[in-house]
Amino acid sequence: MMVQPVAKMNPKLFKKLSGARALCALLKCRYSTSADDIFKFYPDEETKVNQKYRVLDEKDYSRFFSKRALRREPAFTRQITALAYKVGKDMISLAEGMPNEAIFPFTRLELTSRAGGKIIFDEKQLGTALQYLPSQGLPALLTELRSFQQALHRPPPLARDVLVTNGSQHGIYQCVELLLNHGDAIVTTEYSYSGVYSVLKPYQPDIIGIPEDEHGMIPETLESVLNERLVRGLKMPKVMYLIPTGNNPTGTVLPEGRRRKIYELACKYDFLILEDDPYMFLNYTDRVASFLSLDACGRVIRLDSLSKVVSSGMRAAWITAPAAFIQRAELHTQAEILHSCTLTQAISFHLITDRDALATHLLATRAFYEQRRNALSGALRGAGDLLQWSEPAGGLFHWVRVRGVRDVYNLVFHTAFDRGLMLVPGQAFQYDSSGPCQFLRLTFSKINEQDIEPTVRLLADIVRHEQQLAKRQRRLATEQ
Repeated sequence: MMVQPVAKMNPKLFKKLSGARALCALLKCRYSTSADDIFKFYPDEETKVNQKYRVLDEKDYSRFFSKRALRREPAFTRQITALAYKVGKDMISLAEGMPNEAIFPFTRLELTSRAGGKIIFDEKQLGTALQYLPSQGLPALLTELRSFQQALHRPPPLARDVLVTNGSQHGIYQCVELLLNHGDAIVTTEYSYSGVYSVLKPYQPDIIGIPEDEHGMIPETLESVLNERLVRGLKMPKVMYLIPTGNNPTGTVLPEGRRRKIYELACKYDFLILEDDPYMFLNYTDRVASFLSLDACGRVIRLDSLSKVVSSGMRAAWITAPAAFIQRAELHTQAEILHSCTLTQAISFHLITDRDALATHLLATRAFYEQRRNALSGALRGAGDLLQWSEPAGGLFHWVRVRGVRDVYNLVFHTAFDRGLMLVPGQAFQYDSSGPCQFLRLTFSKINEQDIEPTVRLLADIVRHEQQLAKRQRRLATEQ
């Protein structure tokens, strides 16, 4: 395959943002702008929690798997496909139910980046990129992802593997299906990604929502809640779901110290950590070690995605987890989708193998979004009497509390919408979305920079209207 560097943004913006000096001068960055550091998610200090707690083995994971998952069996045809990729052309096959590549209508695919780099698939290579795959993923991509995860996270030595998923949402669905029985308990942040709640609803889980401050989930609160449940004889959680970097919707980034405390609590109270990290490259503060990098006891299931920094429509993502978990998860893939899109995997392979080009793109992307975050923060400071918020440390969102308004539902779906402004109410990030909420999630990723200040002024007018409406309603309630 002929591959040229895939550089990463329109040339003018790239030139403005990609240099380390230019980045720091423009944005007054706190973080490192070196290509090496953009790929560093491991601690400087070795984790020693495995000296205190036992490392899980293959038999241990059986108690975490759901009853449904334990009933799944391998699909013979999927095993044959995996075997065919291993033996290659050395054997004549009457086995696989694959279409012949000669009937594929496309003979060439060329992808050109904004800066002129190219990825070119000729007819033979495109034939492979449009064909069935083993369920775990494109073999070349799997090899590259194993190397990529080792380089980025340097996790303690355990039997781990990777599985390609059709986006991280698919990974979340797989993990929930694999781990939860009806009514099981799961830990989340108090406000959490709406997509995980969509997956959880049919299982009617016991949601243990832990509050956050400006630095994310509070380990002391988590420990207090878990200890109280243990004392009261309540069902203990099997898994924790969280977005540790740039939480959606709150924008918090968990410091390494808190991550270590939370990981130790997972060992102490015997639960797994589902680390969903799509904003890992959009951390606007100091570099933080991942939970995977701290996983000395085999308790972390990590979800990675290219959706926020390369393409959301490609649905390029993967799970990194203990090998026993990946083996079970692959059975789910066999039954659900056979495998994730081959063409997406072929493209992802070339993006990830060109680490220099990818690093440059990621640095520029982080600067691109940080500039918009700063612009929205600056505009919101002018509405401090109406809106309460902390500057997001990562991700794409401001999490804003509306002062003087008990519930933002009417504000979002009537007042703001009627005036041409679309917002997301905080209810979207509550498991019980029917309850009142004072929060709004404001997204700065797509709005034009020049529109940010006038939009915040419009939002301020809308809030004032809602505050007056709330005052009238309270007055009428007291008069009755």
